[in-house]
Amino acid sequence: MTRARLVRRAVGCTIAAVVVGVAGWFFGMDAPHAAGLGAVVFALGAVLSLLGDQADVSWPVPPPQPRAGARRDVVQLGWSLGARGGRVSPEAVRRLRGLAAEVLDRHGVQLDDPAFARQAADLLGDETAAMLRKGTAAAPRPRDFAASLSRLEALARAGRPDADAPTSPTSTTSPLTVDTSGAE
Repeated sequence: MTRARLVRRAVGCTIAAVVVGVAGWFFGMDAPHAAGLGAVVFALGAVLSLLGDQADVSWPVPPPQPRAGARRDVVQLGWSLGARGGRVSPEAVRRLRGLAAEVLDRHGVQLDDPAFARQAADLLGDETAAMLRKGTAAAPRPRDFAASLSRLEALARAGRPDADAPTSPTSTTSPLTVDTSGAE
């Protein structure tokens, strides 16, 4: 607060105190009580004028800092699995639906096409196909979601050209995480 502003506020509080004190004396208060009333008005005005200039104490929320080796999409997917009531969130079902569409596309089946509904149910299973059907607001339990994900991974592994080749136990690539961009 600048010195000029502080002086203006003090002068304003003094003028208000004198006006209230004189008004009290004019309307019948004795002089000591009118002076006391003026002093109370001065003190109240001074305190209230100082309260208005307090600094904002809310701290801005810092943006999340990326850590070395951390993938934000994996973290978001992990948090999206949990929802209220012990069910899987719609965001996780949407992501599973996208994976299912990609895997079924490798088998020549369109997930959204009603003509392929029977083939999709045969490949995915009736429960998984019903959960992934467009327009359903299914919120599966984590156990059902994990079973659907396992079934989808097995289907993706079976659909790969090198599915007969034994996989190494130290292999970290999953059939659902292979690069499908077509770039070599």
